[in-house]
Amino acid sequence: MNKKQIIKLLKIGENREIEFKESKNKLSKSIWETYSAFSNSRGGIIVLGIKENKENNICTIEGIDNYNNILKDFWNTINNKEKISFNTITDDDIEIKNIDNKKIIVISIPVADRKNKPIYINNNPITGTYKRYHEGDYKCSKEEIKVMISESSEESKDGMILQEFDINNLDNETIDSYRIRFKIHKGDNHEWNNLSNKDFLYMIRAIDRKTDKLTLAGLLMFGKNEEILEIIPSFFLDYREIDNFITTERWSNRITSSPDEMWVGNLWSFFTKIVNRLTSDIPTPFALDKDLMRIDDTEVHESVRERTYKLYSTYRLFRKW
Repeated sequence: MNKKQIIKLLKIGENREIEFKESKNKLSKSIWETYSAFSNSRGGIIVLGIKENKENNICTIEGIDNYNNILKDFWNTINNKEKISFNTITDDDIEIKNIDNKKIIVISIPVADRKNKPIYINNNPITGTYKRYHEGDYKCSKEEIKVMISESSEESKDGMILQEFDINNLDNETIDSYRIRFKIHKGDNHEWNNLSNKDFLYMIRAIDRKTDKLTLAGLLMFGKNEEILEIIPSFFLDYREIDNFITTERWSNRITSSPDEMWVGNLWSFFTKIVNRLTSDIPTPFALDKDLMRIDDTEVHESVRERTYKLYSTYRLFRKW
């Protein structure tokens, strides 16, 4: 990560995948809640040596006085089983940068393998397990923790290889739509943006590299409804809107993955259809970015997307984000 990229992070500010900690003289205690949250969610970046003014949302580089002591404290704690349940960090995940003669530390937190989840702190999964929503770390409910523990002990069904299906059984428009959203989310410079569709699908494990056959997750995300039904006959996606003012109907609007619908009916197309439906009536204030391009997204839009992401959290492809 170079200076230009770091300055860009400061302008973006904290969000679901970026967290700043001042840690000028000692390691911030709250770093471990964020570590747990990132590990249990979609991963993220923690930058030490940055001060955030919550009132005006301005981030400034304060630097770290003695980064060797900070790193020593970090490694001692993250490898202490009484403090952290599992260490997902390697030397390659930490960078020390000199920005305007000030040292900062950039820590990349990967998504934890499901077998190691939940990642928790203080030797107590019930009170020490966190997830990341928007720009905050939130304690997981007992139900969320039970799901992670259950999934950690089961063999993942998403990676099951479907010997009778390959890339030709996927819907190209769905793949294109997913890649557009991936580029928006990860940025123009992400190394996967220039890959062919097949290589990209390898990277997100929609296709098994050894056999060139689809995984179950790949078919569910990008396949066509009729072919998904061959593998999972009970597959059915159902979205309903209930209007409390209409007492004569069970719902006021409904979208399903039924073959009768004039759309492909996989998870990603269903997800985008629902998000568009949910955000269509949200007002968008007029605002321009630094390039004088209109900003059509708001915190409400982002919140809706995050809550909808949660509906599909059992599918690992979403966790790759």
